[in-house]
Amino acid sequence: MTERAYRLVVGISMLGFLFFQLDYAMWALLSLMAIEGLTNWRIPILVSKALYPNDNIEVTDGENQHNSFNYEAERMLRWIVFTLVLLGTIKHTEELLWFFPWFVGLMLLLAGVTGICPMVMALRKIGLK
Repeated sequence: MTERAYRLVVGISMLGFLFFQLDYAMWALLSLMAIEGLTNWRIPILVSKALYPNDNIEVTDGENQHNSFNYEAERMLRWIVFTLVLLGTIKHTEELLWFFPWFVGLMLLLAGVTGICPMVMALRKIGLK
């Protein structure tokens, strides 16, 4: 599974959960994003390791890369998605920031379809690997 396919699945899932008002499913998706951001055990890497056990698929530690920060852009994307969707789903801010989860879901869907994620590009531009 690639990051592109994962973004597509997460975007479709998020928009579906929002449309059908499946709050518990949305909270489960948020929990998954938080766990992935915290541990860096990303679903695409785990699926690839399970499907192709002989390939050496690993998250690089950034020793040979010349980046300002030793933090991955994909990992930071998970934290940004978690934060924006959490802000839009908290009961106190739900009426003011209702568009955040919809916007994030739509952008993840478009990033999955096109293969271009503007947030990851911006994070890499500021120095994340």
